[in-house]
Amino acid sequence: MLSTLRFVLFTVLSVGLLFTAVYVTILNTYKPVVKAYINGDFIGYFSDEQQFDEIYNDLVTEKKNIDENVKVYLESEPTFEACYIRDSLLKQQNVYTNLRAEIKTEYTVYDLLVNGEQEMTFTAEDQAEDYVEKLKAEVSDIDTNIRLQKVSELENITSTDRADTILADIVDRNKPVEIPAAPVQTYQPSYPTTVYTGPVIPAVSGRMVWPSSVYGGVNCEYGEYFGHSGIDLTAHYGTPVYAFMDGTVVFSGWDPYGLGYCVKIDHGNGLVTFYGHNSSLLVSAGQYVSAGQQIALSGSTGNSSGPHLHFETRVNGVSVNPRIYLNQL
Repeated sequence: MLSTLRFVLFTVLSVGLLFTAVYVTILNTYKPVVKAYINGDFIGYFSDEQQFDEIYNDLVTEKKNIDENVKVYLESEPTFEACYIRDSLLKQQNVYTNLRAEIKTEYTVYDLLVNGEQEMTFTAEDQAEDYVEKLKAEVSDIDTNIRLQKVSELENITSTDRADTILADIVDRNKPVEIPAAPVQTYQPSYPTTVYTGPVIPAVSGRMVWPSSVYGGVNCEYGEYFGHSGIDLTAHYGTPVYAFMDGTVVFSGWDPYGLGYCVKIDHGNGLVTFYGHNSSLLVSAGQYVSAGQQIALSGSTGNSSGPHLHFETRVNGVSVNPRIYLNQL
C-alpha cells in the first residue's frame, strides 16, 4: 500500500515537472506580442502598443527634421491583435520600414511665379517673399506672385545658390534695352539693288533657327518687288525675334536705310544676317549670341506697313536670297 502511494506521488511529481519544463521552454521560445494593422494591412509584431507608439514617434521626428512644419499622419487608427510568436521572428522583422510606408506627409511649399510661369519653389514663405522683393527692385514692371501648395513629397526645392542664378537670369531677360538717341553703329553696309551672282556659301555649319516666333510664315519673298533685298517673315507686334545662328552682333540701333530698329549679326565666312523693323532691341553691338537666342521684339518701325520681321542675308556685303539658308532648316 505504501509503495503504491509512493508510486502515485512520484508520477504526479514527474508529470508536474514535465509540464513545468514544457511551459518554461515555451515562455523562453515564444513571446506574447501584438499584431498591428492599418487599413487592414499587416504592419508587424510589436511587444506592446507602447512600442508601436514609440516607433511611430521616431518616424514623425525623422520627417520633422526635414521640415518642422510638415504634417505627419496615418490614414486610419491602428488596430492590434494579441498573439504569441517566436522571439527570433520579433527580432528579424523590420517594422520601421513597414510603418514608414504607411505614414502620410503633407508639406507646404511656396512657388514663386513670374509672369505666370513657375520659376522657384521654397519651403519658407518669407524666403519666397524675399525673392519677390529682389525681383521687383530690379525690374519694376514684372508680374510676380506666390502660390501656396500642399505636396506629399519635397521635390525640386530651389536652393539659395540656384535661386540667385535664376534671379539674375530673370532680371537679364526682363530689363529693357536702352536705345541711344544717336545710332550706335559699327557696321556700315550698302543696300545694292543688284542680285549677287558670285560664289555663295550655302553650306553653313552649326545650328540654325527660324528667326521669327511665327515659324514658317512669310509675307513677302526676296525680290518680290524692286529693291526688296530680304524676306518679310510673319511676326506679330512684340513677339520674339531669334538669332538665326551663332555669331557676333555688329550693329544694334536705328537703321538709316528704312529698317527701323535693326540688329545685324556676323556669323563668319562673310555671312551677315539682318533683322529689321523691330519695336525693341535686346542685344548690343559686340555681344556674342547663340542660335535661337532672343535678340529683339518684332514691330513696325522704319519703312513698314505693319508688324513683320525683315530678314536679310548678305555674303561678303552683297545681298543673297535668304531662302538659300532658310531652306536648310
